Amino acid sequence: MRILNLMVLVLTLAVAGFSKAAPKYPRIAEVQGKVTWTNKDKQEEKIKVGRLLSEKAALETDVGQIAVQIDAHRRLHLYSHSRLEIPSISWETGETPVILLKWGSFRWQEAAGKTYNVALSSDLFEFLSPQGNFVFSFDPKKAVAEVKVIKGSMEFSALNGEDTALVTAGQKCRFQGVQENDEIVYDVLLKGKKIPRGKLELVQNFSKEEKKLYSEAQQKKEKVQRLKKEQAEKNSKEPPRSKDEICDQPRGKFNQCAWVCENNAKKEKKTCRLEVPEVHCIRQRCNASGEWAEKVEIPKDKASIFCSAKALVKECDY
Repeated sequence: MRILNLMVLVLTLAVAGFSKAAPKYPRIAEVQGKVTWTNKDKQEEKIKVGRLLSEKAALETDVGQIAVQIDAHRRLHLYSHSRLEIPSISWETGETPVILLKWGSFRWQEAAGKTYNVALSSDLFEFLSPQGNFVFSFDPKKAVAEVKVIKGSMEFSALNGEDTALVTAGQKCRFQGVQENDEIVYDVLLKGKKIPRGKLELVQNFSKEEKKLYSEAQQKKEKVQRLKKEQAEKNSKEPPRSKDEICDQPRGKFNQCAWVCENNAKKEKKTCRLEVPEVHCIRQRCNASGEWAEKVEIPKDKASIFCSAKALVKECDY
């Protein structure tokens, strides 16, 4: 009986383990322009909004940007001409304990309610992610690292450096390192602890251009634009194709008819204004080859019944 109870317990634990909810983060939240995502096997992955990053990832932008929702409270936005690496992503929880900026810049937005620590690092800095809205930059060719604080505050310093600077909203601070033979110079202390040579510069206020760029109004505008784009992409997604739908643009089944507007007006926007002479209402049939054929123009007095901005697909009227 004891053995049976033990087996039941083991099976129960196993089922509980398998039924554990899969991670929801980190996932791609937004993509613009040319972006490369490399997985743990150093192979390029297809970038698509909603896809999860797993195990490890490298993101690199050309003339493009990408946003990653790290968890429910933190979001990262990688700007153009930048590279960022996530060396480890928990396959059980999706936790990303380290984010490494190789070059370029990213925005970090963090709200209250974090569940684990994230270290933001580069060759010139490393610290636990602060709460607020920040832009971090690193240029290895010039040995320069910088933070711009849009909202919140933080103590900024070089990697393992003793000198720190309190940077608050509307301010920025940078560390100017030293280079020799195109490499950043470090002082190596006991147990291999490295401190980059250089100078922590004075805290400065945003310029007029930066104030405008990072203003609350601009942030709201960007958010509205992002939401509109997401909604437009959501609305543009077509439902799954039926196996009987053999025609495209618009989709249709064999022997169905489609009524569409043809707009040949050079000065007229591509709308279905039937009062314009160059705009015609056309009926066409989906043939066995999957092509819209047998085009017939509908008389103007009946066109408004069938034609509108969106194509009408249904059984033929003959």
